Amino acid sequence: MKTDHTTRKEILRTREAAELLKVTTQTIKNYIYSGKLNALKTPGGHHRIRRSDLKEIGFIEDLPGEEGTLNREEMYQLYKDLLNSYVDTIKALLKALDARDAITSGHSLRVAEYCNAVGQRLGFSTIERRNLELAALLHDVGKIGISEYILGKPGKLTEQELFMVQKHPEIGEGIIDEVEFLKPIIAAIRHHHERFDGRGYPDGLAGYDIPLASRIISAAETYDVLTAGIPYKDVLSKEQAFDELRRSSGNQLDPEIVSTFVATIH
Repeated sequence: MKTDHTTRKEILRTREAAELLKVTTQTIKNYIYSGKLNALKTPGGHHRIRRSDLKEIGFIEDLPGEEGTLNREEMYQLYKDLLNSYVDTIKALLKALDARDAITSGHSLRVAEYCNAVGQRLGFSTIERRNLELAALLHDVGKIGISEYILGKPGKLTEQELFMVQKHPEIGEGIIDEVEFLKPIIAAIRHHHERFDGRGYPDGLAGYDIPLASRIISAAETYDVLTAGIPYKDVLSKEQAFDELRRSSGNQLDPEIVSTFVATIH
């Protein structure tokens, strides 16, 4: 039987290791790429995994052919470690992306921090908060497809330039759609520039038809732009920014989210 043969092999293909551990081949590759699992590489570029290396990280016990007995907490910790390595990589890439924009460097990181605090205040679960954080970190990733000249322009954009900038949520959606574990945040990325009054983009959604994560990101992004400063606008104090958010309640921003945001960040 094929499975019996696999459990006795000392050197495994990626697919065989995934079959033995009852996970996807992508999970095995993620452990290899993050450095948590050692692997050999064949001249053809394929990974080969030693059974002893699987034992070393606790996936299987020493008894031949017997699968490991990691408890739920240990498996969850492994998952968190892997996810954290993804998030650290995303943060490093975003520093380079933010540097291309007129908005002060660190914008995406700050927006993510604000969103995480709001999600906590709203009672989001750990997974909901993590998805909100990822969406906030990546909300402007579509700007990678926009000219640096446009992003750094210190003044009013032409109609054509504004049209290009307003494509970034859709560009971002296309980028995120290629990454399996980021699929839950696609809608939040696409709709973070919708307005509560329905006059936003790209789809003109209004009110509670706009995903909650998008409404939170919109408030956090607006606050950061007001307080961090951009070349052609004055930097506002925290209280002045709160007043601006309140003035935008019901038209640009969700009034409930504004109230929650102000109470959280105050």
